Amino acid sequence: MTSYYAIAVLSLLAFSISAVRALDDKKLQTTLYIKQTYATDQRPLGTDTVIINWVIKDGPDGNPIGHAEGLTTRANPAQNLWETIMDLVFESGSLAGSTLKVMGRLGGKISGPGQWSVMGGTGDLTMARGIINYKIIQEDGASRTFEISIFAYYTSKETIPIPGGIGIFP
Repeated sequence: MTSYYAIAVLSLLAFSISAVRALDDKKLQTTLYIKQTYATDQRPLGTDTVIINWVIKDGPDGNPIGHAEGLTTRANPAQNLWETIMDLVFESGSLAGSTLKVMGRLGGKISGPGQWSVMGGTGDLTMARGIINYKIIQEDGASRTFEISIFAYYTSKETIPIPGGIGIFP
C-alpha cells in the first residue's frame, strides 16, 4: 500500500513540475498577410467546402514565408459566412518549421474585421493559444489579401518533455 502512495506523490510532483514549466510562456505579436487567389490556391470539395492553400507573406506585396492550409465550409449561406479550419505553416523566416492551428468564421468584406482563435502550435510555437484579428485590405475578382495581427502565447519547445531525454527531464 505504501508503494501506491509513493507512486501517487511522485506522479503529482512530476505533473506539478511540468505544469509550472508549461506556464513559462513567451509571446508572439506580429502582423502578416495572407493572399487568397481563387483560381490557384484553393479547390472545391463538394458544394460548400473548399480546400485552401493560401500564401502567407511578410508584407502586402512581400515575400512568401508559408501557407495557410486547411478547409473552409459555408456555414451560413444567407450571410455568406464560412467556418475556416487551417494550419499556418511557416516555411521561411524567423518562424520557419513552426505551425499555428487556427479556427474561426470568415465573412465577406462587407462584414468588416474578424477574429480567429489560435488553438495550438508546433515547433517554436508549441502549445500556442491566442487570437488573430484580421481584415481584408484588398479584394478584386481574382484574389483578396488579409492583414492578420497575431497575438499568441506559447511555450518554448525546450521546456516540453520529450521521450529520449530532450527537454526538462534528462
